[in-house]
Amino acid sequence: MKNLGYKIPEDVVIEILSRLPVKTLLRFKCACTTWFTIIGSHCFIQKHLNMALEDSNKARLFIVHRSNKYEKFLTSFVNDDELTLQTNLSFDTKRLGRISCVMGPCHGLFCIYYERHNKLLLWNPATGETKDIPKSSIPLPSNENTAQYVGFGFDSNTRDYKVVKILIQFHRDRYSDYHVEVYTLSTNSWRKIEATISDFDLCSHMFPTYWNGTYYWWGQTEEDYEDIIVCFDMCIEQFYKILLPTEVLPMVHGRRYANHCFTEYNGSLGVIFCFMGVTTSLCELWTMNGHGAKVSWTKQYYIGLFEPRTMRPLMILKSKIILFTNKNHDIIPYDHVTQTMRAPLPDDAIIKIKSYEWIENLWITSGGSYTESLVRIGDGK
Repeated sequence: MKNLGYKIPEDVVIEILSRLPVKTLLRFKCACTTWFTIIGSHCFIQKHLNMALEDSNKARLFIVHRSNKYEKFLTSFVNDDELTLQTNLSFDTKRLGRISCVMGPCHGLFCIYYERHNKLLLWNPATGETKDIPKSSIPLPSNENTAQYVGFGFDSNTRDYKVVKILIQFHRDRYSDYHVEVYTLSTNSWRKIEATISDFDLCSHMFPTYWNGTYYWWGQTEEDYEDIIVCFDMCIEQFYKILLPTEVLPMVHGRRYANHCFTEYNGSLGVIFCFMGVTTSLCELWTMNGHGAKVSWTKQYYIGLFEPRTMRPLMILKSKIILFTNKNHDIIPYDHVTQTMRAPLPDDAIIKIKSYEWIENLWITSGGSYTESLVRIGDGK
């Protein structure tokens, strides 16, 4: 074919490339020096991320499977059109031991915490890049009666990624000391901040989440052990308390068993509240309106046919399908419109894991919405 000599304008090339998946772009970086420069530029990485975040079809729901015995965790991605699990990513952690917590994703990045070694690292599964976060140089009290909590997110004011670490030192008289540090990716360093969090505790057995510049944990007030939500604003670096809806408080005080989860619902952060009380059970979806301390609640719907002692909610698909996990580690869709449970999601990867006897120690920890990105986090190791 005769070469007509046409040259595609660079802005058109950028528009085309910005719509492609990360795996393809990494391969195209080797095509020529021009594409290598374009794809590796900060402006292009930001444009590619913004387009991916705006296109809901590019977001995939993920589920984190973790093993207490084996030094790995597995991420399954949910095809919400076919309700199947696919594209599993395994992260090997032999060099650091068992993972304590997986935070994220935030712009395609995960933060992984190893409590035993007090070690943190960042991971971009799309590019395969990892970064060890340095240990803090700020001296903290060496006391066995302590607890640590970690959050990860994005500061939209400085356009920087941050990790917040909370250390709580407990005393016999119920008095606690709190120490809060913030790590900033651009400076690759920690600093101690003054934060008022002296009147509540965080819950380690219920899974936190990141949403639109704020990290959310489950907590309790120190005085009367009332359930609350504790959030940290990544921009202004302040903590807030969010009270639960007044309608669910009677179940909070009269409960025997509870399983809640954060979830995205129609562009808002929602919570599926699940309680088993003395005489009744409750499972409802509520969404938050507002930000920080100024939050109101809206009840979306009631979820029937649910036994909170045997099943735990994970997330919502397409505003009507709720994914639950049970004691057998299955992932079960529930259609709240028809109020019916569907068959467990098929997953060849999980079947393969079971054949290696991983399943005895495999359990599902969390789920959420993942959008792959080219965001760089530094030199991987």
